[in-house]
Amino acid sequence: MEKEDVKIVNKGQEDEMEISGYRLSRWKLALVGVGVVCTGGFLLLLLYWMPEWCVKGTCTRTSVREAEMVLLRSTDEFKRWFRAKVRIMLAPGKGPFASLDSQTNTAVANGHSPRSSDTPPEEFEKKYAEYQPVQIRHFTLHSTRYYWNDTIQNFVVFKGLEDEKVTCSSIHDDHSTGLTKDQQEYRRLFFGVNDIAVKVPSVFKLLIKEVLNPFYIFQLFSVILWSADEYYYYAAAIVFMSVISIATSLYTIKKVMLSPVLKLLCEKPG
Repeated sequence: MEKEDVKIVNKGQEDEMEISGYRLSRWKLALVGVGVVCTGGFLLLLLYWMPEWCVKGTCTRTSVREAEMVLLRSTDEFKRWFRAKVRIMLAPGKGPFASLDSQTNTAVANGHSPRSSDTPPEEFEKKYAEYQPVQIRHFTLHSTRYYWNDTIQNFVVFKGLEDEKVTCSSIHDDHSTGLTKDQQEYRRLFFGVNDIAVKVPSVFKLLIKEVLNPFYIFQLFSVILWSADEYYYYAAAIVFMSVISIATSLYTIKKVMLSPVLKLLCEKPG
């Protein structure tokens, strides 16, 4: 039964992964909460390091279609685990290339005008969710959004016009005047804004993520152990080296994340 619910996403590609569906379980969450209290928070730290343990320890198995949480494992030799929360989006169609004519006519008949200028994707979604909504399940992993496809019963990535096998002649015939405002906003729901958004986390977030690394947790226990044996110089040396190591890592990570932004600013004309 469990193997039947395992599906493959990005099949045949470099980032091919197995995907399984899970649903949150209240009694498991309660047990994990008790375990976190009894272990002084160490169990929570362990679940942070091991995403597969976190999902299996707080959720029960279900079909991928009805999943609230998905657990993914890469099919390469590393067998890395990832988790993602499944979200539901209300939209006037099932795909980015669906026709909005029927939805537009319904809106006019109900007395709501579908035309608005510069409408953000969130407002566009709310506007069309008031009538004939279509629930679209999706999750985001590594800045890529996966959508549920009822036809193949699996999550897929919308790649654009190449999936529709659109010819150059049809583009000139059907879209010579461009897309309407509603069509632009509708496709923006699925594909997002056409720009390069480099998200640079704050130093505090990077610091917390770096400190929660298993190596530095081990260093913390080492400091406690040496201090308990009154080897204060060894403990101080470990603290000093750890602080230098964390500061160097933060500087390197921040520099790597900011390099694309600085490059774009330097190449920007004017």
